Amino acid sequence: MMLRLTFYVVTGIMTALLGWSFSQILLNILIPLKQWPQLVLIPLITVFLAVGMVIIEIFMSNPTRPSLNLKIALKPLLFTVIIGLLVGTIVGGLLQLLYLPNLGLGERTLRLISWWSIGISVGIIESSAWEFYGAEAGDRKLRRMRQLTSFFGASLSSIIAAGIFEWIRNSFDLISQEFRQLEEPLGFCILGTLLAITLTFSTSPSYSVALRAGKGFEYRGNTQQYISIDTTFVPSNSSSLPIISQKSIKQLQFVANPDKNQSEFQIQEGLSIKLPGKKVIHIGGVEKKEMPNGKIIGSDIYLPNMPPHLASIEVGQRESKLKPNPKNYQQISINGEVLKNSEEKIIYHNTVIAFHNNNSQPNEPEMYRFVYYNRFLDPES
Repeated sequence: MMLRLTFYVVTGIMTALLGWSFSQILLNILIPLKQWPQLVLIPLITVFLAVGMVIIEIFMSNPTRPSLNLKIALKPLLFTVIIGLLVGTIVGGLLQLLYLPNLGLGERTLRLISWWSIGISVGIIESSAWEFYGAEAGDRKLRRMRQLTSFFGASLSSIIAAGIFEWIRNSFDLISQEFRQLEEPLGFCILGTLLAITLTFSTSPSYSVALRAGKGFEYRGNTQQYISIDTTFVPSNSSSLPIISQKSIKQLQFVANPDKNQSEFQIQEGLSIKLPGKKVIHIGGVEKKEMPNGKIIGSDIYLPNMPPHLASIEVGQRESKLKPNPKNYQQISINGEVLKNSEEKIIYHNTVIAFHNNNSQPNEPEMYRFVYYNRFLDPES
């Protein structure tokens, strides 16, 4: 979390300074606009801060694939720049009217209104751009929560930033011209820092946990028509395919909708399974089902030709625990290393978990591999 916070704060400071610097350059080039500086300053500060927050979130969510991140970032960045300039110009124009002497508003009040306007604009634009790249943006409840959190968080942080700046300004009141020349960029650095800290937490997807299917889950067709890389492979029944047990489909869901030709239960390579918070997920070679006596047995994630129970994952908010079956821990590897005992293991973001089939047949996978995420990446990444 500290690394994420550091990157966000550095990005907030740099983008605030860049926005202010470009506004000064533009005002020096377009002399007539010096009469209406808010028309230049507000849009550029808003755009640079919003673009910085969008870029850092995309790259922090998928730090190992920069080239893919650039492709993902095109649409949200284009949206951010266009909407940022549009909203910033409208807000800047309205704020410029407040600077009219007839209204009699003080400098402190005007600065508070300006920074608050920048803050809510950045919060709204950033949370709206999230819909272009966030794997969870399709969830209306989470999307609304994200938008409200960003809006209110950015509003509050802007007001706090203005208060901190006024306190610093009053503390250095005796230092005349030297400080006055630095106070505007310093102020925007404080604003960028507070906005970055707020958006670090409001955009934090730590409440989301997923297992992404990798090797072993290659496409083999659905339960109606089986197609395989090996054309001689014909599963005898649906139990020959890895699936989410029908009894678990309400609590385990795919992040992206499966292909229309694919069963809603079948786990396929590249699909991510969203795990419920604070639950225990069982993985093994018996589908979850209800016995005649009412008892529920079996696994939430079914892997064919595997022992009845391989392991459980206890899902937590910040970290999860893998609890291997003492009888089968030798069939489990974490990040390429086979487990040497059945002690529970704490698993972190990007942990690779493989379940090995020691008795695999020629046409069966030798392993089923998942990548554990505690923050969502793009389901197609």
